[in-house]
Amino acid sequence: MDVQIIADELSAALKTIDGLTVPEWGVQRVSPPFALIPLPDGEGITYDLTYGRGGDRIPDWPVLVLIDRPARPESRRAIAAYATGSGATSVKEAIEGHTYTACDPPRVASCEFDVVSYAGTDYLAAMFHLDISGKGA
Repeated sequence: MDVQIIADELSAALKTIDGLTVPEWGVQRVSPPFALIPLPDGEGITYDLTYGRGGDRIPDWPVLVLIDRPARPESRRAIAAYATGSGATSVKEAIEGHTYTACDPPRVASCEFDVVSYAGTDYLAAMFHLDISGKGA
């Protein structure tokens, strides 16, 4: 699996959510609400799950959605809308419903919330944890 191609495909999936921007990783000027796609976390990539180059797995790839003004009620409502299991603003639905070429459709396994700092500004964040598998390349 090529992590850059997968990241590009995840970005395309998230851009289907109206009003959500997905800047390139490392960009310092952002316009909330926005999503960030860092590299896989924790265990990284597990190679060769089946004989030869039959399959690889990324058990925890985080994707973050960030909202400005983390202490405001409207920010809480906005982040909750991205965390719904389905609907027009659902990150889970956008990611799982997209067509992928570099991997099997990812599974959005869980979501957690926190206040995080990015480029010197605090944001209310929803961190989605993706489980991704695909043919080894």
